[in-house]
Amino acid sequence: MIGRCAGVLIPLFSVRSVHDFGRGEFGGLIPMADMALAMGHRLLQLLPIDEVAPGETSPYSALSVFALDPIYLSLRLLPGIDPRDCDAIRKTIRGEDRPTDPARLRRVKDRLLQASYRYFKSGADRELGVQYQEFVELHRDWLDDYVLFKALKEKFGEAKWESWPPALRDHEPQALAAVSKTLNERLSMLKYVQFLAHRQWRCVHEKLLGMGVFIGGDLAFSPGRESAEVWANRQLFNLERAVGAPPDAFSAVGQRWGLPKPDWQYMRASNFEFLRRRVRHARELYDVLRLDHVVGLCRTYNYLLNDTVDGEFDPPSEAAQKIQGEEILRIILAEAGPMQIVAEDLGVIPGFVRETLAALEIPGYKVLRWEKKRTANEDGGFVNPAHYPRVSLATTGTHDTNTLVEWWAALSERERSQLMEAVNREPAGRSDGVLDEARLDAILESVYASPAQLVVTPIQDLFGWNARINVPGTVGTANWSWRLPFDLETAMADSRVQARMARLRAICERTGRFEAIQPSISGRL
Repeated sequence: MIGRCAGVLIPLFSVRSVHDFGRGEFGGLIPMADMALAMGHRLLQLLPIDEVAPGETSPYSALSVFALDPIYLSLRLLPGIDPRDCDAIRKTIRGEDRPTDPARLRRVKDRLLQASYRYFKSGADRELGVQYQEFVELHRDWLDDYVLFKALKEKFGEAKWESWPPALRDHEPQALAAVSKTLNERLSMLKYVQFLAHRQWRCVHEKLLGMGVFIGGDLAFSPGRESAEVWANRQLFNLERAVGAPPDAFSAVGQRWGLPKPDWQYMRASNFEFLRRRVRHARELYDVLRLDHVVGLCRTYNYLLNDTVDGEFDPPSEAAQKIQGEEILRIILAEAGPMQIVAEDLGVIPGFVRETLAALEIPGYKVLRWEKKRTANEDGGFVNPAHYPRVSLATTGTHDTNTLVEWWAALSERERSQLMEAVNREPAGRSDGVLDEARLDAILESVYASPAQLVVTPIQDLFGWNARINVPGTVGTANWSWRLPFDLETAMADSRVQARMARLRAICERTGRFEAIQPSISGRL
């Protein structure tokens, strides 16, 4: 279990470094780790980095839950690619604060990756060939289906797999073998790209561990319907029903996510092998793993496709839900090994879910704005973070919330005073809706001083920025597109940024979240 420390929540697409093509890349995590350490933080918490389908922007709608998205590859040092070509292309494609259009970026990177593939095929680097073969053998349980699915999507103009010729749609071995022969070169190329992505990720991860910085990943609740895993493992899902969230104060009919509903009975009969493989794969990538929508593992809210009436829970009874939740969480813990598991337990959460998490010592979330004292007749104000449990993850917000400064501006004067009282500071008084640095740091220090094992703060809240990542229930270019306002390497030399980093590091040191110690041999503190 990772000890008391602090982390920075930042999507990989938001990371900005001098060599990227206008969107975050694996290599940018190294200067991001430098900044995190300068701020007294030892964890970089990411959103999913699984490959998404063309035209998709949400990292929670994966083309594959095993494939790393090639859009994040740092190409400059890859074999067979001339760094000068990368530099020339970067000057033409990269903007400033807005990320490069993903579709354009994929086309550009694919052309450069083809040059690397030609070099690989030439046999000029025999060791590269040996490493490639080892990768292919090690990951065959998902890699063959993934590359064939992606190649077939390309062949059929990205049409939904359910519209493919029946034999291919139904994953018939004879038909797959025949079409694989005609697509052999493309399949080999796609395997090579995944080899490069996993190799580069491993190198970056080892570098970060050597610096004493952990990487946190995010296990999306389910693969998307248009994914290699659903196509190849249709029996694991009930495709007549989809997953969402039940009605609450914000939605009378609940949320419709469109994710395929897991067939828990079938998964149990197969010893939850698909889930086990996902966790084992994550264990090779991350030090911390966030379980998205953990309540869905206990009781999955689901509905008929295209139906707007209320859905239902699977399993239906609370007794069965408690049993299933504990069963699945124990499996995840067993497969996780030394990887730290944390659970996103936000939304409409029955009491038994948090009781199970506590019994298994899995940290759940304590989000400052949602931790409220309740009295018989009225809202009793905010809970002092000093009362958060040790086995928890404290935070000021998530990728789905507005930022701390935006939230502050929307509060009433009474609520602002209640918040400052909760963090042991004088009532806010008149603030004109502006969260100044002194109040911001008072809020942060109170959260960081809490007993919570982990604190993970959105980077916007560390700097007092007002740009958010995603607005749930909306679709648009503003979602999943925010980018750091500076190149990390340049910012580290800016005196104003240095002063802010020093203030944050001091908070971490005062609250026992950071000390300059060396990582252990295993890379874990």
